[in-house]
Amino acid sequence: MLSFIFNSCQDKNKKTMKEEFKWKESVSCPLGYPVDVFMGGLELTDGSFTSLFSGLHPGLGGWGSFGRSMSHGKKPLPKRLNVIWISFVEKTFYHVDAELDYEKIAGLFRKGYYIPSYNEEIPEPFKEDYGTINVGFAPGGVAVVWIAGIGRQIEVGRYQGVKTEIPKEQVEKLKDEPEYSMLRPEYQESIMKNPGIIPQEVQDANKDKPIPYGLWDTYRKKYNWKINYELPKEAELDEMTYEFYNGEETNLFGDYQIKRYQIPKELHWNYEEEKAIPKQISFRWKEKTKENCGGYIKFNEDQIFKAFEELTPGKAEEPLQITIRITHTGDDASVWLEGNGKSIGLYKSEVKIF
Repeated sequence: MLSFIFNSCQDKNKKTMKEEFKWKESVSCPLGYPVDVFMGGLELTDGSFTSLFSGLHPGLGGWGSFGRSMSHGKKPLPKRLNVIWISFVEKTFYHVDAELDYEKIAGLFRKGYYIPSYNEEIPEPFKEDYGTINVGFAPGGVAVVWIAGIGRQIEVGRYQGVKTEIPKEQVEKLKDEPEYSMLRPEYQESIMKNPGIIPQEVQDANKDKPIPYGLWDTYRKKYNWKINYELPKEAELDEMTYEFYNGEETNLFGDYQIKRYQIPKELHWNYEEEKAIPKQISFRWKEKTKENCGGYIKFNEDQIFKAFEELTPGKAEEPLQITIRITHTGDDASVWLEGNGKSIGLYKSEVKIF
C-alpha cells in the first residue's frame, strides 16, 4: 500500500514538472513606494528559474498593476518565491523565501475563465487564459502573488519578507554591476525625490507622514457584501468589472448575457462570495432605445473604508450591499452602502455615466 502511494506521488510530481503554460512575470508596488529587485525570482517546478530582476518599479499604476517583464513564453509554473528586494522609502533590503501554492496556481491556469465579447459579429463570451504571474512588494516586507489575465487578477498568496543586509564581500564584487547602485544611500535618496518615479503631488501628500505599515493587509480584508443595480425601466445589466484595493480584478456577466449564454455561476454579476473593498466598479447595460450604456464609480478611499467599518463593527461577516442607482434618464447615478439597518451615501465617489 505504501509503495502504491509513493509511486502515485512520483507520477504526480513527474506530471507537474512537465506541465507547461504560456506566461510572463511582473513586479508591482504601491505608488509612492518604489522597489527594485536585487536578486532572485520564481523557482519553477522543473528546477529552472525566472528572474524578477528587471529594473526599478515605480508603481505608477498602483498596487497590483503590472511592471515590466523580461521573459514570455511556454514554461513550467513556479513552486517557490525566493527574492531579495529593496524598499527605497525604508532604505531597507528584504528577503522572502516561501513555497507557493502550486495547486492553486496550476488550477487557475488549467481552468482559465470567460470574458465578455466586444465583437458584435461574434457576441458569445470567449475563454481566456491566465498569462501573468504578478509579484507585489510593499513596505514592511509584504509580498503578494497574483495570477492575472485580461480583465482578471486573483491573489494566490501573501508572504512575509525579513530584513536583510548584503554581505560586504558581495558588495565589493558588485561595484561594476547595475545592482551596486541600490546599495548607495545617495541613489536611494534620489529615487524618492525623482518626480518621474514618484509624482510631485504624491511626494507632497506623503511628506512628514509615517509609512502606513499594515495598510496593504487592511486592503486584503474580505467582507460579506454584494452589489445591487437600480437601472432605468426595462434595462438589463450587460457586464461589469470590479477593481479592488487588494489588487484583485474580476470581470462578471450581467443578466443580458446570462440569459443568452452558458456562463459559469461564479462569473454571474450577483454571485455571492466574500470580497475585498472595491476601488472602482465599471458597468454596462442595454436599453430598448439605446443599445450600449455604461459608466463607472471610483470610490473615495477614506469614505468607503470608514463606511464598511461603521456598518460591520467587529463583524466582517455582516451582510452588506452596495446599491448603484442610475437615474431614469440614464445620465447620472448615486451610490450607497447599506447594511446593519443603516444606509451611507458614498457621495465623495467619482461618478461617470456615458
